[in-house]
Amino acid sequence: MIDHHTHDHAIAADHGVHSHSSLALTFISLAHGVNHAQSALKPLIYPYAMRELGFGYSELGLLLGAASAVGGTLQLVAGGLGRVMKRHLLLGVGNALVGLCIVLIALAQSFSQFFLGHVMARTAGAVQHPVGSSLLAYHFQQRHLGLALATHFSAGNLGTALIPLLAAMFIGFWGWRITTLLFAVPGILVGLAMCAWLTEPREVNTIEASSGTSFLHDSRLAFGNRSLRWILIATVVAAGGSGHGILSNFIPLYLSHNLGMDSFRVGLIFSLLMVGSVVGPLIGGRLVDRFHPRAVILGAYAVAALAALSIPWLGGNYFLLVPIVFVLGTASFGVSLTLQTIVAWVTDDRVRDIGFALFYTAAFMAGAFWSPIVGYLAERFGLEVAFAVMASSFALATLCLLTARLDEVPSGLAPVVEPHVHM
Repeated sequence: MIDHHTHDHAIAADHGVHSHSSLALTFISLAHGVNHAQSALKPLIYPYAMRELGFGYSELGLLLGAASAVGGTLQLVAGGLGRVMKRHLLLGVGNALVGLCIVLIALAQSFSQFFLGHVMARTAGAVQHPVGSSLLAYHFQQRHLGLALATHFSAGNLGTALIPLLAAMFIGFWGWRITTLLFAVPGILVGLAMCAWLTEPREVNTIEASSGTSFLHDSRLAFGNRSLRWILIATVVAAGGSGHGILSNFIPLYLSHNLGMDSFRVGLIFSLLMVGSVVGPLIGGRLVDRFHPRAVILGAYAVAALAALSIPWLGGNYFLLVPIVFVLGTASFGVSLTLQTIVAWVTDDRVRDIGFALFYTAAFMAGAFWSPIVGYLAERFGLEVAFAVMASSFALATLCLLTARLDEVPSGLAPVVEPHVHM
């Protein structure tokens, strides 16, 4: 005989679990989109802040490098905190603090205050990627995990792609300080809502954390993987021209300072660059299904290098500049997906998580290496040199992948890895 009361309680409990999971997905994805929107705003305010606060490209390079170093270093720290603390509180407090740091950036009266606000924002925002993905993995352990993570990642990409044009219009109407203050508010509100309404699923279903000894042992195994080492090196080298550390920061400066474009045109071209950050991984994923991943990456590096070299030669030709910037964004941002696919193939189940953690850390830390270099060269020789550095980094990354032994990676059969773009 069926116990109808037990059955009804089971249905109610299952409904409650799905309700909490949907709420978690909504808030975590929304927070990710806000986080990326705030990051996409910053390159648009740099030309105005540089003039008003009186700092140059060298100082900007130091700021970007320090922020990238802090963000990269704290990725692993944030992941470790997520194993011993309530993750919804880590995410909520982190996002609210990012909003408060954006307020400090808007109110900055000197370069040192502007610098401090950026570094503090990257410190508070370090929890979003590792802790957000981990919390979703617990909420969606049995089903729909891929869809949940894809939603989380896509929200960030869309926040990056759709905001710049809107932000440029706001800057034109109200100036960079008021616009920055407006962008701080959603992060604070979403962070407080996550603290109030989300829960920690491990309170019900506790999963034993891996020991420190196991973590260190598996890390040594990952570092001993020759192919993985070369992929990490190529990621660091190519960061001289790809990702949000260099490309998205210096192109708006070139458009504004060298070509004298107004905020609307800068925002429009920057928006197309960010649209490329969404389109690129999708195209890369389709190509990986048909061709060898290394061929896809090498082709993307070649296209990106040619596009970067051509930008200074185009001058103020708006109609040629627009498609070239879009192609540059599509090629340079699209590489990340394919590299992650190769990471999945060259690592086994035991060290794959650590392999991905090292990949993300390398991608974030690379900005700390490249930003001061590009900033110094731009200060000394002009922003045109920055595009030569971008092209050179793609060429050097190509040599790294040619050196790596990637022949064992299957052609056209690589597993799909969700695309994701770094701040």
